[in-house]
Amino acid sequence: MESGKVDGGGLVVTGGQAAPTRQGVMDMTKHKGQSFVGRETELDVLRSRARLALTGHAQVVLVEGEAGVGKTGLVRKWLAGEDALGATVLRAFCDTSESDLAFGVVAQLAGCAPEHTRERFELLRKPLVPSGALVAEVGRQLLGMLDEIQERGLVLVVVDDIHWADESSLKTLGFILGRLEADRIFVVFTSRLPAPEEVHGHAAEQGGVLSLTGLQEDLVAEMIQTATGHSADQGVVRRLSEHTDGNPLYLQTLLAEVPADALLHTAPERLPVPASLAAAVRAQLLALPSDSRALVEAAAILGNRAPLLMTSQLARVSNPDVAIQPALTANLLRWWPDDFRCPVIVSHVLQRDAVIETLNPVRRQELHAIAAGLVEPFAAWRHRVAAADTLDPQLAQDLEEAAGDYLAESAVDRAATLLLWASNITPSRDEQERLLLTAAARLGYALRVSRCRSLLPALEACRPSPLRSTVMGVYAILLGQLDQGYTHLTEAFEATRHDPSLHWIATMAGTGAAYIQYFRGTHGDRLRRISQQVLALENADPEMLHIPKAGVVWGRIYQDGPLTGLRELEAIAPLPEATRVEVGDAWLLSTRGVLRVLCGMPATGWQDLTQSLRLTEHGVSQGLEEQTHAYAAVACYWIGAWDEAAIHADLAIAIATAEERGYSYAEMFATAAWVLAGRAEAKRAQQLLHTAERYALPFSAARVELGWAVEAQARADWPAMLRAITRLMNSPQGRLNCYPVLWRPLQVEALIRNEQFNDAFAAWKELHGMTADYPSLGLTSAWLAGELAEARGRLDDARTHYERGLSLIPGPDDHSLHRAFLEQAYGRTLARQSKEAEAQSWLDRASHRYQAMQASAFLTQCEGDRPSAGAGINASPPRSTLASLTGRERDIARLVKDGLTNKEVAERLYISSKTVEYHLSRIYTRLNLTGRRQLRNLIEQHPA
Repeated sequence: MESGKVDGGGLVVTGGQAAPTRQGVMDMTKHKGQSFVGRETELDVLRSRARLALTGHAQVVLVEGEAGVGKTGLVRKWLAGEDALGATVLRAFCDTSESDLAFGVVAQLAGCAPEHTRERFELLRKPLVPSGALVAEVGRQLLGMLDEIQERGLVLVVVDDIHWADESSLKTLGFILGRLEADRIFVVFTSRLPAPEEVHGHAAEQGGVLSLTGLQEDLVAEMIQTATGHSADQGVVRRLSEHTDGNPLYLQTLLAEVPADALLHTAPERLPVPASLAAAVRAQLLALPSDSRALVEAAAILGNRAPLLMTSQLARVSNPDVAIQPALTANLLRWWPDDFRCPVIVSHVLQRDAVIETLNPVRRQELHAIAAGLVEPFAAWRHRVAAADTLDPQLAQDLEEAAGDYLAESAVDRAATLLLWASNITPSRDEQERLLLTAAARLGYALRVSRCRSLLPALEACRPSPLRSTVMGVYAILLGQLDQGYTHLTEAFEATRHDPSLHWIATMAGTGAAYIQYFRGTHGDRLRRISQQVLALENADPEMLHIPKAGVVWGRIYQDGPLTGLRELEAIAPLPEATRVEVGDAWLLSTRGVLRVLCGMPATGWQDLTQSLRLTEHGVSQGLEEQTHAYAAVACYWIGAWDEAAIHADLAIAIATAEERGYSYAEMFATAAWVLAGRAEAKRAQQLLHTAERYALPFSAARVELGWAVEAQARADWPAMLRAITRLMNSPQGRLNCYPVLWRPLQVEALIRNEQFNDAFAAWKELHGMTADYPSLGLTSAWLAGELAEARGRLDDARTHYERGLSLIPGPDDHSLHRAFLEQAYGRTLARQSKEAEAQSWLDRASHRYQAMQASAFLTQCEGDRPSAGAGINASPPRSTLASLTGRERDIARLVKDGLTNKEVAERLYISSKTVEYHLSRIYTRLNLTGRRQLRNLIEQHPA
């Protein structure tokens, strides 16, 4: 891995005229076959972007083009000149053979960091990142690592061939690119066309896409001059240019192969030019000494960078330092002689493919068989498969057993690869299809959408079977085809649930069918019944049983509400207090936290949810992280911790998008609108709600309408609030039963404000009847009873209701906003009865409560209820202290107000401390402040 200061270390210069020492090779700068010409415009872009990054403006550049066009050569040339910047280089190389190694590219980058830095990041300190880790959590830790390194200067992150990156790494890199701001970090990718959107989009935003094409004739002539020391005839230049399309790799290969005399003195039309790059590489290979050729062949078989000693063992070469030299001269091998392992690799994948094609089948199988005993376990399986010369049912069985071991470690991608290999080498068609479908099922349940899509043609060609129905049902869910998916899955479940040998299929099919009932938001009885049947299976997959357990719970909720669901969960999966729950029960802990919030117990619910999130930091992704953050946001909104609510809501969106959990988008965006609406940021709240509408599914529509009701409430737009509630009431009954403590108060208030008093009273009776099961609604019930009486002109009755609510002993689960509403309404009623002094006192209490939450929308309404202008603590509420700041700056300011350091703020917001520092300086300038103390004082004095 290439790391450390840019001082030539790790930047490989190939070739040479003599057999130098390893260090001597590093000092060479010009060799036949390793010419670099042109690309000055692109080099200037890279140089200027590096200097811009050094000033604290993070940069992203994508170098894209066809294979062999010189992408890696350009980056290598640029890096060789960056030593003056004193940069730290973290570099990773992607390869097709590791595209199923979850977080493999991230692990390479982390492995380049100094060990003492890496040790502080739990998911990054080992050679492999846990395959089941959450993308956002890995991204947060990688960003923290980069943050520490940039304290020493510029950080160059270089990833070659990003188009071959594993999906988890690609998502992680996309996640952190969106969070780089005022950082001394320069990220450079190389990619074939088309480049992954995760990186192309970020580079394009900065105008940082460098598209390389073939060299023009003048540069072809320069390359010939550099390689031979002589100028070529223009006809020869044109002939080579047209034949190679200016492809630098092809040109270099030809120039290394064609004798200089023939090149300079032969008529262009008679120039002996190989028909293709592959042909030229094969000619080069055959011209090498036998030991050198064997070394190149071994390196091609090994594929990735491998220690020179291992490569020479495979090649059976006794003096690798001598054997490697001709291969370096021919630009067929690269090596890293400054690395103690001295790794080598075939210079380009096109050359590697050509070398492998040159090998006769017997030689190729022999090399693969030997390599299987030299490499790490997973790579050994690849070589064993490649060494097989016939269909091999025993090897297929061995692969399936190994896949089981990887599944036990949550390494789904690698397990699926082994199953697919096994499918290719087993002689039985039934076994071929079973292994293929098993791999596809595992990928489907792990939401590996892109790999699933590539398998669809082969899956559709399989004969009908319960396993095929299961797979097609799961894929239908991924495509949003719920009805079709339910048909497939219930058919598979019924066909397998009575046969213990097929219970592993029944577990997947039944779980998928239950999921669909959950997404539909209807038929809680079906959801509950299917889930119970899965749990009753004798040989159910224990790794999946948490899902049907939740299905039993949610089925009960759809039928009877969240309290019965909570009791059901406590019966089938009892858990200790949050801090004593172990990693394996994180999913159930999160579910309990969600249910407690839905039962109006936000304080204990928040404890469950935050503890579940802490467990995620250790590498366990339980699949509910975005929902966990969203309900933590709801809990914090309820208890008045709106800064926390805003942060949790933002992280819910970040995780859902990073993990591509599209089914959660609507709920996440809708929840994020709550605090913004209360803080009078109506435009931003509405934008989020419109986005939520675009992604809404049947099961999430109720949450979107709930968001619109909250948004209208903050603007005192009572008709709009009632319209949202009316749409909400048209949601599936099962989903309505999930959220009564959230939507019922909004319904009663909307009916009162729109003077539909009879309907309001009926709805209030329903709400009041809930207080026995949901005690925290007692305060809310008293407030709304008073509002209804006041709206009907019964002020004495209103006062009685308000005073009843105010007499309730405050508790940790109090709805802070509703208490403020109650205090405001009581003060308003007192004012209407000419009790101005008492009215001012209660309105002051409400105002202080609104200010603590920075709920400026409601503060404005409260000030309008004062009996006389200027009589209160804030008769003309000023514009919010933070109103002139961006959303990011507001989040940072509020966390600084709470006493967090820059690093702590960065960890909370998933950004770097440099970005925090940058935004703080902008905040100080905009608000005319000199430091943190003044900022804290200002927010405390004028929080809203």
